Amino acid sequence: MKKTCLTVSVLALAAVGCSKTNNYTPAAGATGADIFKAACLECHKIENGRIFELAADKANAATIAKKITEGGVMMSSFPNLKGEELKAVSQYVVENSKVK
Repeated sequence: MKKTCLTVSVLALAAVGCSKTNNYTPAAGATGADIFKAACLECHKIENGRIFELAADKANAATIAKKITEGGVMMSSFPNLKGEELKAVSQYVVENSKVK
């Protein structure tokens, strides 16, 4: 029982760490890869050369950009990512994810 409670507590703390507003602001001229490495790798690891497995209906830069801007239950929102930087990181995620 103690092991289960400890595991649940650790998982809950990890989720909270990745579910708040993140005030990251990219450097001028940062590429999508630069932004992803600086802001996203803490929670999203690249495995086998891919970031995510995206459902076909979510495999577009506009959907990814909305998720980055708004965040979610376990994902931080990134209100300072806008314009070309938001487009760049959104496109980077799409290009480096597997569509299922």
